[in-house]
Amino acid sequence: MTRLSLISILVGALAIAVRLPGVLAPATYRAVAVKFPRNVPVGRILMGIVAAIVWWVMYHAATDEWKWAQPLIFVGVPAAYLLVINFGTHYLPLRAVAALLLLIAKQMVDAADGASLTPLRLVVTVVAYLWVITAIWLTVAPHQFRDLLGYVMANDRRCRLACSTGIVVGLALVALGVFVY
Repeated sequence: MTRLSLISILVGALAIAVRLPGVLAPATYRAVAVKFPRNVPVGRILMGIVAAIVWWVMYHAATDEWKWAQPLIFVGVPAAYLLVINFGTHYLPLRAVAALLLLIAKQMVDAADGASLTPLRLVVTVVAYLWVITAIWLTVAPHQFRDLLGYVMANDRRCRLACSTGIVVGLALVALGVFVY
Protein backbone atom coordinates (compact mmCIF):
# COMPACT_ATOMS: atom_id res chain seq x y z
CA MET A 1 0.00 0.00 0.00
CA THR A 2 1.44 3.32 -1.04
CA ARG A 3 1.34 6.47 1.04
CA LEU A 4 -1.08 8.05 -1.43
CA SER A 5 -3.39 5.07 -1.09
CA LEU A 6 -3.33 5.26 2.70
CA ILE A 7 -3.90 9.03 2.75
CA SER A 8 -6.78 8.73 0.28
CA ILE A 9 -8.44 5.97 2.32
CA LEU A 10 -8.00 7.84 5.62
CA VAL A 11 -9.26 11.17 4.28
CA GLY A 12 -12.20 9.46 2.60
CA ALA A 13 -13.05 7.57 5.79
CA LEU A 14 -12.83 10.81 7.77
CA ALA A 15 -15.21 12.53 5.32
CA ILE A 16 -17.65 9.63 5.62
CA ALA A 17 -17.42 9.44 9.42
CA VAL A 18 -18.05 13.16 9.87
CA ARG A 19 -21.07 13.23 7.54
CA LEU A 20 -22.75 9.86 8.11
CA PRO A 21 -24.57 11.03 11.27
CA GLY A 22 -26.06 13.87 9.19
CA VAL A 23 -27.73 11.33 6.91
CA LEU A 24 -28.82 8.93 9.65
CA ALA A 25 -29.97 11.42 12.31
CA PRO A 26 -30.23 14.84 10.65
CA ALA A 27 -32.13 16.59 13.46
CA THR A 28 -29.49 15.77 16.07
CA TYR A 29 -26.66 16.49 13.63
CA ARG A 30 -28.16 19.87 12.76
CA ALA A 31 -28.47 20.83 16.43
CA VAL A 32 -24.81 20.02 17.05
CA ALA A 33 -23.56 21.53 13.78
CA VAL A 34 -25.26 24.89 14.31
CA LYS A 35 -23.71 25.24 17.78
CA PHE A 36 -20.25 24.08 16.64
CA PRO A 37 -18.75 27.43 15.49
CA ARG A 38 -19.04 28.90 19.01
CA ASN A 39 -18.36 25.78 21.08
CA VAL A 40 -15.30 26.91 23.03
CA PRO A 41 -14.58 23.61 24.88
CA VAL A 42 -14.51 21.69 21.60
CA GLY A 43 -12.38 24.44 20.09
CA ARG A 44 -9.86 24.12 22.91
CA ILE A 45 -9.64 20.36 22.40
CA LEU A 46 -9.23 20.70 18.63
CA MET A 47 -6.67 23.48 19.04
CA GLY A 48 -4.81 21.29 21.55
CA ILE A 49 -4.63 18.53 18.92
CA VAL A 50 -3.33 21.07 16.40
CA ALA A 51 -0.76 22.38 18.88
CA ALA A 52 0.46 18.86 19.65
CA ILE A 53 0.88 18.04 15.97
CA VAL A 54 2.62 21.34 15.24
CA TRP A 55 4.88 20.91 18.25
CA TRP A 56 5.84 17.39 17.12
CA VAL A 57 6.52 18.42 13.53
CA MET A 58 8.48 21.56 14.41
CA TYR A 59 10.49 19.91 17.18
CA HIS A 60 11.60 17.07 14.93
CA ALA A 61 12.18 19.35 11.93
CA ALA A 62 14.78 21.34 13.87
CA THR A 63 17.88 19.42 12.84
CA ASP A 64 21.54 20.31 12.48
CA GLU A 65 21.77 24.09 12.05
CA TRP A 66 18.32 24.57 13.66
CA LYS A 67 19.06 22.47 16.77
CA TRP A 68 19.33 25.68 18.78
CA ALA A 69 15.59 26.34 18.13
CA GLN A 70 14.36 23.17 19.86
CA PRO A 71 14.15 24.72 23.36
CA LEU A 72 12.25 27.68 21.89
CA ILE A 73 9.85 25.33 20.14
CA PHE A 74 9.49 23.24 23.30
CA VAL A 75 8.29 26.32 25.20
CA GLY A 76 6.87 28.46 22.39
CA VAL A 77 4.20 26.15 20.99
CA PRO A 78 2.50 25.49 24.36
CA ALA A 79 2.71 29.21 25.15
CA ALA A 80 1.10 30.03 21.81
CA TYR A 81 -1.63 27.45 22.51
CA LEU A 82 -2.37 29.02 25.89
CA LEU A 83 -2.52 32.50 24.36
CA VAL A 84 -4.87 31.35 21.60
CA ILE A 85 -7.31 29.51 23.86
CA ASN A 86 -7.41 32.38 26.36
CA PHE A 87 -7.56 35.38 24.03
CA GLY A 88 -8.77 33.99 20.69
CA THR A 89 -11.98 32.24 21.68
CA HIS A 90 -14.10 33.91 18.99
CA TYR A 91 -14.93 31.07 16.54
CA LEU A 92 -12.12 28.97 18.01
CA PRO A 93 -13.50 25.62 16.72
CA LEU A 94 -13.63 26.90 13.15
CA ARG A 95 -10.09 28.20 13.33
CA ALA A 96 -8.91 24.89 14.82
CA VAL A 97 -10.62 23.00 12.00
CA ALA A 98 -8.91 25.35 9.54
CA ALA A 99 -5.52 24.50 11.04
CA LEU A 100 -6.31 20.76 10.89
CA LEU A 101 -7.38 21.12 7.26
CA LEU A 102 -4.06 22.77 6.44
CA LEU A 103 -2.06 20.06 8.23
CA ILE A 104 -3.97 17.27 6.47
CA ALA A 105 -3.85 19.02 3.09
CA LYS A 106 -0.06 19.20 3.29
CA GLN A 107 0.10 15.43 3.79
CA MET A 108 -2.29 14.91 0.88
CA VAL A 109 -0.26 17.04 -1.52
CA ASP A 110 3.03 15.47 -0.41
CA ALA A 111 1.62 11.97 -0.94
CA ALA A 112 0.17 12.84 -4.36
CA ASP A 113 3.33 14.58 -5.57
CA GLY A 114 5.76 11.84 -4.72
CA ALA A 115 4.12 8.50 -5.15
CA SER A 116 2.19 7.88 -8.29
CA LEU A 117 2.29 8.88 -11.93
CA THR A 118 -1.39 8.22 -12.58
CA PRO A 119 -3.38 11.32 -13.54
CA LEU A 120 -6.01 10.33 -10.97
CA ARG A 121 -3.60 11.38 -8.21
CA LEU A 122 -4.72 14.91 -9.04
CA VAL A 123 -8.09 14.14 -7.42
CA VAL A 124 -6.37 14.07 -4.04
CA THR A 125 -4.40 17.19 -4.93
CA VAL A 126 -7.54 19.09 -5.95
CA VAL A 127 -9.34 18.04 -2.75
CA ALA A 128 -6.31 19.20 -0.75
CA TYR A 129 -6.30 22.61 -2.44
CA LEU A 130 -10.05 22.95 -1.89
CA TRP A 131 -9.37 22.25 1.80
CA VAL A 132 -6.70 24.98 1.79
CA ILE A 133 -9.18 27.46 0.31
CA THR A 134 -11.75 26.38 2.89
CA ALA A 135 -9.21 26.79 5.69
CA ILE A 136 -8.39 30.31 4.52
CA TRP A 137 -12.09 31.14 4.37
CA LEU A 138 -12.73 29.67 7.84
CA THR A 139 -9.94 31.76 9.29
CA VAL A 140 -10.68 35.03 7.54
CA ALA A 141 -14.50 35.01 7.60
CA PRO A 142 -15.81 32.48 10.12
CA HIS A 143 -19.07 34.40 10.44
CA GLN A 144 -19.81 33.73 6.76
CA PHE A 145 -19.22 30.02 7.28
CA ARG A 146 -21.52 30.12 10.32
CA ASP A 147 -24.21 31.72 8.18
CA LEU A 148 -23.74 29.15 5.41
CA LEU A 149 -23.88 26.37 7.97
CA GLY A 150 -27.14 27.81 9.29
CA TYR A 151 -28.56 27.82 5.76
CA VAL A 152 -27.44 24.28 4.96
CA MET A 153 -28.66 22.96 8.31
CA ALA A 154 -32.03 24.76 8.14
CA ASN A 155 -33.98 21.53 7.62
CA ASP A 156 -33.48 17.77 7.41
CA ARG A 157 -33.59 17.67 3.61
CA ARG A 158 -30.75 20.18 3.18
CA CYS A 159 -28.74 18.48 5.90
CA ARG A 160 -29.12 15.08 4.27
CA LEU A 161 -28.24 16.49 0.84
CA ALA A 162 -25.09 18.24 2.09
CA CYS A 163 -23.95 15.24 4.11
CA SER A 164 -24.71 12.84 1.25
CA THR A 165 -22.50 14.93 -1.03
CA GLY A 166 -19.66 14.67 1.48
CA ILE A 167 -20.20 10.91 1.77
CA VAL A 168 -20.02 10.51 -2.03
CA VAL A 169 -16.70 12.40 -2.09
CA GLY A 170 -15.44 10.24 0.80
CA LEU A 171 -16.47 7.04 -0.96
CA ALA A 172 -14.73 8.20 -4.13
CA LEU A 173 -11.51 8.84 -2.19
CA VAL A 174 -11.72 5.45 -0.48
CA ALA A 175 -12.37 3.74 -3.83
CA LEU A 176 -9.39 5.53 -5.40
CA GLY A 177 -7.22 4.51 -2.45
CA VAL A 178 -8.26 0.87 -2.62
CA PHE A 179 -8.47 0.30 -6.37
CA VAL A 180 -6.33 2.90 -8.17
CA TYR A 181 -3.45 4.11 -6.02
